[in-house]
Amino acid sequence: MRCHAGMLLLLLPAALQAGTIAVLDSDRIFDSLGGVADARELLQTEIEAWNRHADSLQADIDAIELDLSRTLMMSPERRRERETLLDQKRAELEQFLSSTFGPGGLAERRNAELVTPIVDEINRIVRILGEENGYDLVLDAAGGSVAYADGSLDITDLVITRMSTRGSAE
Repeated sequence: MRCHAGMLLLLLPAALQAGTIAVLDSDRIFDSLGGVADARELLQTEIEAWNRHADSLQADIDAIELDLSRTLMMSPERRRERETLLDQKRAELEQFLSSTFGPGGLAERRNAELVTPIVDEINRIVRILGEENGYDLVLDAAGGSVAYADGSLDITDLVITRMSTRGSAE
């Protein structure tokens, strides 16, 4: 839904010649939707659980390190076992953090899974409004690319109304 400023500058002259422009504020639309708040809350709960798991792994690492530092009388075999376990725990933590919070990780995928259906529905409604009202271009002011727009061009409330009637119709 967000456009780059440079692309807008290239498209704007053609759109002005072609016809009608509308503006919306996707941040306001998202804020008005209960589903987005629910999705964010669910994701936050999952992130907190993942953080607790990471904290647990780190606590295991800390305990093994403390054990290794305090045990002068440990046999060489036992010391190797503990060091091997420490290496395994460190690798496990690193792998967990990477696969959960890294690029393309579980947190990113889960966020997309929760938010994508909502974004798709907003885009569908914007497309319908564009067709019904003859808009040639709909800009999103939330990204900061729109410095000024006459209030009569703002279709945010129309989108919010359609989204809310969609929710009550389901």
